[in-house]
Parts: sequence; structure tokens; C-alpha cells
Amino acid sequence: MATKKTKTLAAVTTVTDVTTSQYIPLTDASGNTTKVSLANLKASLLAGIDLNSINDGVFIMFHRNSDNYPLMVKPHKWASYQNSGEIAEGVVVVEGGKILVVAPTETSLYWSSAAVSAGGKTTSDRLTALDDWTGKASTAAQITHTECSGASYAPGFCAQYSRVNANGKGLTAGRWWLPSLGELMMIYANMRKINYALSLIEGATQLAETWYWSSTEYSATYAWYLGLSYGGAGYYTKASTQSRVRAVSAFLY
Repeated sequence: MATKKTKTLAAVTTVTDVTTSQYIPLTDASGNTTKVSLANLKASLLAGIDLNSINDGVFIMFHRNSDNYPLMVKPHKWASYQNSGEIAEGVVVVEGGKILVVAPTETSLYWSSAAVSAGGKTTSDRLTALDDWTGKASTAAQITHTECSGASYAPGFCAQYSRVNANGKGLTAGRWWLPSLGELMMIYANMRKINYALSLIEGATQLAETWYWSSTEYSATYAWYLGLSYGGAGYYTKASTQSRVRAVSAFLY
């Protein structure tokens, strides 16, 4: 009598993708086996859900090379524009009636060279700080002080940040600012979607789960920060602590 040989799963070749010539076996309650293609299985599981809708509210912004017109497209459409030579200026977040452009790159800096009351929104109350949406006005006031106006300090770096297309048009220096604590919280709330969009932009760096400076001041000595690892708001010494700095801007420029 011939010996029946059983092939164990350990002996089966492992693949990372299912091709159109391969199928997944399905067994019903009666032990009957049928097969299903990956495409049909995916369609059944999703039941009409559009995966691109997961990224609703987040877009990639650029000024079109042909006429320098500002546009923002959904992340899954960006590749064709980038391949044709367009340069992304940032990731746009739309939420709660607010629109914010997040820069593609960042750095790590001191907030200032010394203690300074720089004229930005100043509060020692955490709730008031978290409700601060005046990053643009605060940064404009802060860069009038030499202690934080240079590109080596958080407000000055953001004010001098620039991202332009092949024609030199776009979000140039003077159109960016250091985000307020409220604006940083908006970024934190959409961090995964923003990072997905950033991953599609050549040369961009994703947001990290660490501390980021805000333009919201606690006092002459301290400024508020937000931790993107757990959303914790606190304050650091402006002149002796380095934190991440990510500039933001507005869409319609």
C-alpha cells in the first residue's frame, strides 16, 4: 500500500504578494473548499469603502509650474504631479474651519538666545495656551527682537523658511510662522495622516513623537511646547533647551 504524504505549512513557500494567478482557499461549514481571488476578497472585506477617504482633510499643496497657481490635491493623486516636476510646499490640514499648511522639513533649535518678552501670546494657564491660534501674529512680533529673530532660533527660522516651485514662486520667506500651541494640537490630532502625506513628498521628513516648540509664550524665560508622543503640553526654558521646530503657513498665497 502506498504511503500518503502530507505537506506541512512549514514546507510551503512563503510569498509577500498574491498574484492574479494565485487564489486563497475558503472552506464552508460542510467542509467544501472553494477559492477566491485577492481582488474579490478585498472587495468583499471593504464592502465599497474607499481607502483614500481615510486621508480626507489632508492634502498636498504646490504652486503649479505652468502658471504659479496654488493648488492642493489628495495624497493619492500627488505622485503624477511630482513625477511631472511639481514641488510640494507642504501638507494642508483642514479641520474645524481652520486651514494650516505644515512644512515638509524641520530642525532642532533653541527658542531664543536669552530670556525675552517677545510680544507673542503669553499665558501661564494651560487651557488658555491650548486655545491659542495666533501663531502668525505672535511670530511677527517675536522676530522684531534680536534674541529670537535669527534663523538659529525657532521664531526666526520659521519666518525665514521658504518652499517654492521651479519658478521661485510659492510659500516664500515671510509667509511661514512658528505654530501656536493650538495649531500644534491640530497637527498632533492629524499626525498619522500628515506623516502619510509627507512620506509621498521627495525630501520631506515626517513628524516625530517628540517635543515641538510653539510660539505661545509662558513668560520671558519660558515658552510652551507640545509633545507629539502623547499630546502633553508644558514649557521649557527658551534659551537653554533645544526642541523640534516645524514651520506652518496658510494655503491661499
